[in-house]
Amino acid sequence: RPRSVASGLAATRPRSVASAHRRAAVRMGLFDALAESMKNDETLGKREGAGLSKEVELKTITWKGPKPDNFWEQQPVSTSQVVPGQKLADVARQSGIPIKYSCMEGHCRVCDVVVDGRRVPACVARCQKKDVTIEYFGSVAPTKAPRKQPPPLPPPPPPPPPQQQ
Repeated sequence: RPRSVASGLAATRPRSVASAHRRAAVRMGLFDALAESMKNDETLGKREGAGLSKEVELKTITWKGPKPDNFWEQQPVSTSQVVPGQKLADVARQSGIPIKYSCMEGHCRVCDVVVDGRRVPACVARCQKKDVTIEYFGSVAPTKAPRKQPPPLPPPPPPPPPQQQ
């Protein structure tokens, strides 16, 4: 049976060239050049701290949660590694510690925690340069007495009577 010219040309092309063409690596031009420029250079020597004069010393915070009402439950305890000077609120959020916040300025005392026996607002406090134990509360009542409401204003005076002419 006779073959068409197009099918004859396709049949004569070697399969290895077609399969090699499919296996060729994709080149991205500019991105390949960027990847090449970002490779580590072995002639630079040993890697050292970038701009740090000494190694940062991490400190440990032990978080103790509220004591459970049920005798059979355990008090939640977890630890975090921190850099001294970090905000306690940021560390607590990253560690998954449930602390409630309100003003974020330390005035409302909603976010109070006990750091080694001292009560401080977590929203403005910073991590100390030593290992500490922090107790947090499920719901914290403010430590300050609520502000009294000012007395109500007196009613306005009645309007003057209309003048007759």
